[in-house]
Amino acid sequence: MKKLIFSLSLVLCASFSNPQEDPQNSYEHSHTHDIAPKTLKESDARYIRPYTVNTGRLAVKAMDIVGFDSESMEKMENAFAVLEKVVNSVEFKNKVLNFENTQGKNKFASNKGLTNEQIYKIFMDGRETLQQNTPGEMNFFLKLYYKRYSKVIGWTNGSINTININWKFFKGFRLSDVAGNLAHEWTHKIGFDHASASEHDSAPYAIGYIVREMSARVLKGEELL
Repeated sequence: MKKLIFSLSLVLCASFSNPQEDPQNSYEHSHTHDIAPKTLKESDARYIRPYTVNTGRLAVKAMDIVGFDSESMEKMENAFAVLEKVVNSVEFKNKVLNFENTQGKNKFASNKGLTNEQIYKIFMDGRETLQQNTPGEMNFFLKLYYKRYSKVIGWTNGSINTININWKFFKGFRLSDVAGNLAHEWTHKIGFDHASASEHDSAPYAIGYIVREMSARVLKGEELL
């Protein structure tokens, strides 16, 4: 039993090590804002009616989760549940299809030349860049680490499946914050980036904010459309 406990402590210590945060090759996320993205009104000629866009459902799946104790894992599992509920709602579809950026245009920044509808379809297809054989799934490879003096909430890059999450921020996050952060990071996993940490109209940031706002309402007991 003592050997088992000692081995477990080594695993946890290794998991809480400080992986290098590489600002040149990684997507680092050091701040967010509290303004929910705008959505086009139905009266706008550019408005896309959600029922005209058909997609399947997404299942949120934990693939490899490292460094989480039972309490933080329960928090993550609850965030997974609310995330799955949000992204499969008609309201989420509407908000992504009819996203309006700060310049009044219905398109995401750093959109790779794609429309909102195309981005939504890619999102709901569930094929991560490194996980092409798992359609219909949001697969999460997560590692919790601790970096006390860092301003980075989390980071990943295109060559790895892992999303690294800084315990410094995670421990104080509400479930809606965690769900929004997961959506942000996973949007990177399907190939979308942002030019900087201040490009809040990019797909990762905007979709993350949509999920965060909707998750907060779900957790208060509100029913989604």
